[in-house]
Amino acid sequence: MRVLIAGAGEVGFRVGRDLVFRGHEVTMIDSNATAVKRAQTLDAQVFQGNAASAKLLVEVASLNNTDLFIAVTGKDIVNLAACSIAKKAGCSTIARINNPELTDMPEDYDYQQLFGVDAYVSPDELAMHRIWQILSRPALTRLEHFSVGKLRILEVRLSDSSPSVGRPLGNINLPPHCRIVLIAREEGVIIPKDTDTLMPRDRILILLSEYSELDDLSDALGIPKEITGERNIKRIMIAGTSRIAIRLAEQVSRRYKDVEIYIAEPDKEMAEIASAQLPEDVRVLVGSSTDRHFLREEGIRYEDLFVAATDREDLNVLSCLLAKKEGAKRTVALVYQTELEYVVQDTGIDTLINPKRVTVNAIVNRATSTDEIEGMEELEGGDASVREFLIKNKNGKTGKKISDLNLPEDTLIAMINRDGEAIFPDSDSNLEENDHVLVFTLKTKLPEVENFFH
Repeated sequence: MRVLIAGAGEVGFRVGRDLVFRGHEVTMIDSNATAVKRAQTLDAQVFQGNAASAKLLVEVASLNNTDLFIAVTGKDIVNLAACSIAKKAGCSTIARINNPELTDMPEDYDYQQLFGVDAYVSPDELAMHRIWQILSRPALTRLEHFSVGKLRILEVRLSDSSPSVGRPLGNINLPPHCRIVLIAREEGVIIPKDTDTLMPRDRILILLSEYSELDDLSDALGIPKEITGERNIKRIMIAGTSRIAIRLAEQVSRRYKDVEIYIAEPDKEMAEIASAQLPEDVRVLVGSSTDRHFLREEGIRYEDLFVAATDREDLNVLSCLLAKKEGAKRTVALVYQTELEYVVQDTGIDTLINPKRVTVNAIVNRATSTDEIEGMEELEGGDASVREFLIKNKNGKTGKKISDLNLPEDTLIAMINRDGEAIFPDSDSNLEENDHVLVFTLKTKLPEVENFFH
């Protein structure tokens, strides 16, 4: 597939890198010389110029020979203008649009017809969606892009006293409808086998269906039951008055009438502006979320959820660490650099959300979905992935036991969706035509895994 990407910033670069990695022919355009120089390190054509210039797109970047056009510059209007040009040239189009005023259409309008955009992604909306998941079950993440509904990922860290520590996975009696699919350690990420032994301080990801018995899982792994159980959030404090912070407070107020909502903003003028546009039941406090005395005075120890959503990721990380130390039950920090995720993921912050990374994930998922490849989500900052594949007769996998498939190394078939039923297979399970298989693998193995199931 030939892909033309408008924008080579953090999002565009990572989308281009991932598509090149998967064997697609990629061309990139950006007006910024530094971004262009960085993009030239990829195996891609790179041009400097205005991404909304029809002349540049057609005559220089060969728009008319492009299959997919992705517009991810930092300006929504440029993305829409470029997609409109690309659509007229016959391309499929994906746009990054973050301003809700551009996507909130009257009933009789369609952004696809109006702007020429086949699909759009909003970093703010994707980050918001992840926070919504935390509001319902703090330690559980729903997998949204796959054919079996109500699949969830539980992320926990094993304590030294866990009954599973020191034991091979094959000897741990997990309840039905769940599976350990990833182990993260200081030395890296592991797609586990039955012979792998769990170690103290391992951070593990567990795939769960709606039928999983969480109490039994808690007993098997020594996980406190308050982690796996429903948590009724009554108080939430949000640090900052960024667009995400304001929209989160508005939506929590609208949907959860019994939740007390506080926003902390050190700038008095910005606090007043936020207070004027928020519902009356949202209390805006003038104070810094990195001020320990302020947090104590405002009862941080009573907060069920603390969300640091300022535009400065260093403040988000610092305020979460402080809030956690002062007694907040769960903390969420917005970060904007993948490198920072790696640095702080083991510091005690419960959840890190990178809007740019989830945006890249959504775009690449949309761009690479085919009849055989139906869904994708990145894990551990992109070091691992979960993908869904459709099993067809032509790919020679039907009627074979999983143990006889010769799967690529570091690859796990964790679940089979067979006619809507979630099956957690073992090595003797057979694949059947039209099975949808959920596969966990390392990012370095993705091209090999995709070719294997193609």
